[in-house]
Amino acid sequence: MSPVPKSPLELPELLKRISRFVDLNDALVCARVCKTWSDHFASAVWHTIDFAVHKDLDKMDVKVLARYSHHIRVVENICERHQILVLIASKARKLKRLTIDMTATQDFYAYSADLLRRVNASLEHVEIVQYAEDTVPYFAVDSLFPATSTGATSKLSFIKIDGLMMTRDSLSSLLENCPSLDQLDIQDTTLLFLPTYDDSDIHFYKHSGVTHLTAPIGQIFGLGHTSENTPSLFIHFPNLKTWSTWSIGSDGPEQVSRKVIRDQVTKYCPVLTALWTSTRAPISIGMFTQVFEGLTEICIRNEEFSAELVVAILDHRETLNQVYTFTSDYFYDSEVIPETKSNQLGTGGWIIQSLPRHCTGLKVLQFPSFEMDMDDVDHTKWACQDLEELHIRIQGLDTKEKIDRAVKLWKEGRIAIQKQANSEQEGSDSSRLQLGSIIPPGDKSIEARVARHLLKFKKLREVWLGWKVRKVHTKV
Repeated sequence: MSPVPKSPLELPELLKRISRFVDLNDALVCARVCKTWSDHFASAVWHTIDFAVHKDLDKMDVKVLARYSHHIRVVENICERHQILVLIASKARKLKRLTIDMTATQDFYAYSADLLRRVNASLEHVEIVQYAEDTVPYFAVDSLFPATSTGATSKLSFIKIDGLMMTRDSLSSLLENCPSLDQLDIQDTTLLFLPTYDDSDIHFYKHSGVTHLTAPIGQIFGLGHTSENTPSLFIHFPNLKTWSTWSIGSDGPEQVSRKVIRDQVTKYCPVLTALWTSTRAPISIGMFTQVFEGLTEICIRNEEFSAELVVAILDHRETLNQVYTFTSDYFYDSEVIPETKSNQLGTGGWIIQSLPRHCTGLKVLQFPSFEMDMDDVDHTKWACQDLEELHIRIQGLDTKEKIDRAVKLWKEGRIAIQKQANSEQEGSDSSRLQLGSIIPPGDKSIEARVARHLLKFKKLREVWLGWKVRKVHTKV
């Protein structure tokens, strides 16, 4: 009979559950308590290896790595050949996520392919990127999925291959052997079509699971690499919902007519309704007005934003539910309130307000680099009553203290409204808490004005007003 534990922390089941929720520093402390704790917290300690952070890891005794390698699930920022060799020697075989920044040497390519073949049965997310421009190698596509003889099936749902080269047949093979694939990013990969036989003999595999594709216009249509009769890449993705054209360079889209793009989208991607575009404004405007109908989601680059672009976006006012500008993650993590770009679009950011005023189905509005004037906001009612997320700057709401107070008033107002609704359902007036006690009618401060505006949207659950994303429950 097992001895009764003296403390709940001696229960293996409890220790195992706790280890799932601690951060790396706490896991390291816990792992040093005793051997039992070390065994339980080892998975948290060794779960993620980031060679950009753990710079001396490749100097560790391989025997130590081999002892704990079965815990490794994520490996980030491989950029040296010896880092690959360390992983191979450690016999880590259960990786779920792997990112490699390739160096332009044949040895690096060979060892990278070797590592991928060893872990491809467990991988769910992989990023292979090469930034060197002097050498563009063929990518060993077959290294990404298990060989048929193994009986294993690829679990990859996200693949990013940038700065490399593959043939169109290789792309078809990749799609055919990765049935779980949902997102594919081949933005800077060169796709070659080798015209050694008629188009009728080519196998254009159609992957019904891919819903998100990142590829510039020139790549989609194989400019310079395919014959006129070769179908565009769209033929491979019959259930594509989101197309990201993240390409700020000249990728030759002027050589593809809007009619050709529209015809190919209509023919091969009938459910494509989300467009993320970083192309120059005139090209994006043509995409919004001449290629697509009924877009539900639009994302654009800050640098390309203009009044003309807003007018083009309004062509989709009846169907649009998400519109935002592309913003790097660190933008929201910053402790410094970022600068705004109101002057690009006129005083008060009035043109941006055309979107919430006319798009009745809008749920997400995120323009964190631009600001609005509350006088202009109050002038005309926003039609998007089902708004759920709002990221915007407000003129005058320019300090952390003011932003915090506006958010505090909004959250307290939500609680007051909920209590009022509960009291009315119960038929009681004694517990009714008037909203006016939270935001007095006489309070004309910018914080109070912003809070009153936010409270107009009963489903609003997330806001960003210049500092920290804030969330509330929406049971109102």
